[in-house]
Amino acid sequence: MDDVSYTEIGYCDVPADLANVAQAAESLRKYCQLRGIDESVWPQLELVFCEAMNNAIEHGCQEDATKIVKAKWFWKDDELTVEIEDPGQFEPKDDKVSLPLDPMDERGRGEFLIDNIADSWHREPCEYGNRFVFKKSLYSQVCVLGKMQDMFETLQAMTNELQLSYSKIEAIEGVAWDLANIPILEKALQSGIQRMRSILNIDFAGVWLASGDLLELAATEGSSSLDSKDSSVFISSGHAISQAFGENKTLLIEDCSSLAKEDLIHEENAAAIICPIAYQRDTTGVVVFKFHNLDPHILNTTAKELGESFALFFGIAHASASAFERSEAQKRSSAQLEVASEIQKSLLPSSFPSNKFCHATGRCVTAMEVGGDYIDTIEIKDYGLLIIIADVMGKGVPAALLATIFRTAVRSRLNFSETPGWLLSQINKQIYEELGHLNMFITAQAAFYSYERKNLKLASGGHCPALLLRNEQNTVENLTADGMPLGIDPELIYEEQLVNLETGDRILFITDGLYESENRSGEMLGLDKLASQLPELWKDGVEAVPDRALTFVEKFEGGKSAIDDKTLMALEIL
Repeated sequence: MDDVSYTEIGYCDVPADLANVAQAAESLRKYCQLRGIDESVWPQLELVFCEAMNNAIEHGCQEDATKIVKAKWFWKDDELTVEIEDPGQFEPKDDKVSLPLDPMDERGRGEFLIDNIADSWHREPCEYGNRFVFKKSLYSQVCVLGKMQDMFETLQAMTNELQLSYSKIEAIEGVAWDLANIPILEKALQSGIQRMRSILNIDFAGVWLASGDLLELAATEGSSSLDSKDSSVFISSGHAISQAFGENKTLLIEDCSSLAKEDLIHEENAAAIICPIAYQRDTTGVVVFKFHNLDPHILNTTAKELGESFALFFGIAHASASAFERSEAQKRSSAQLEVASEIQKSLLPSSFPSNKFCHATGRCVTAMEVGGDYIDTIEIKDYGLLIIIADVMGKGVPAALLATIFRTAVRSRLNFSETPGWLLSQINKQIYEELGHLNMFITAQAAFYSYERKNLKLASGGHCPALLLRNEQNTVENLTADGMPLGIDPELIYEEQLVNLETGDRILFITDGLYESENRSGEMLGLDKLASQLPELWKDGVEAVPDRALTFVEKFEGGKSAIDDKTLMALEIL
């Protein structure tokens, strides 16, 4: 029997975004490091792997981040095999490759690199779409030095054939390092511009970023007439910077004096290159380099190459920094909303009255982290109970703040508890200005239940009716009183309705979010349908009413997200 062979396999699924290639390469590197790879071998493997991943993302996935590139690798004996699959259509190609005539032309350069580094490679169709496979023989204990020498010679030959000077490579790599490792983007930008100056005699360098409808100066180096010009004219028709930005295309200007005098780039005896900063097809700004006495050939070759490389790296770094800032802002906002939600919950009743005269309970469910609904029950010594329910127009933090102001106004006027109409009138007069400035209003009900007289005085500021279910009856009465919402007219006097009650009578106070709920077909529940459920809601006693009511509404919605707060309070007369 042959010995059992065991091979460890590494893999990763990568969303088709070029920004993810470095992370995937790091996974391969860690795999190889754990298996004792010589670090001098890694740069070649990384070069081939990244080139293959870039091809899969750009050509196989068309840079569609919703698609996935699948990478798998295994190391057996002295050979590493890497397989990269993309969902693109397999197209057979001639595996014979040669270096393109233009050293900076990306077409064909990738395959030339791979052909010179990998021991073997090929493409083949697969169930997922297209598979690219390359193999690289690794060293053994007796031939490490030989392998290293071969790799050195291969890299040296590639460098010579691509006609890239060491200084250019160092500058481009340095810019990438600066933007990836210097935490402050503006500082990284300054350092990168200095690296460009080590190659070219740059008299002025500037970077402008798009913000709204204007391009604002983000960083400059050097002195130029460009410094003093208003950035708001960058977007004016006919200006060179506006043209490069709008067309997302590099603009070479051999003679800046040929431009209109009002153009930002206009200057005697100067040349310029303007490169758009773009990320995933979105242009986010421009890079400007200006030179004096620069050879036109250098402008069209070295300057163009370095400028476009600089713009490319900066575009990625800027997008990453912007995404990080948005993420941090969202975290801060989420934390603040959590605090606001806890504060609002603390302002709602933690318990409801339960005595020999009545028994109450309630619930408030917000559509967002915080909401504008408010309920309160306040016992006035031993002679009555003040009941408040309110709904601030709108949702979220503004509504929650107004609900808090309303609560404070109520509790500062408990001497008016027995006259709920006058209580609402005074509160309306107090908060009218705040509501008017915000163009908002509050609907509210205030009711006072007298223990001795066994009656309910009810006042309403444009609020929906309360629902009264008489003892041992299945008919429901709507309890309301005339009155406009609070915040419309500061001189309003709210009338009161007097309702006589008996033992066993039950009242449900609600906000409109409860019965204006919609199902997936857009049908609204409606007040009548909710009222018809009152006997069923009270089937298990007053304590069960909130759960039964909210469950009934949720079933009606059928999983549709709530668009308004839902609040109710149940009162049973004993």
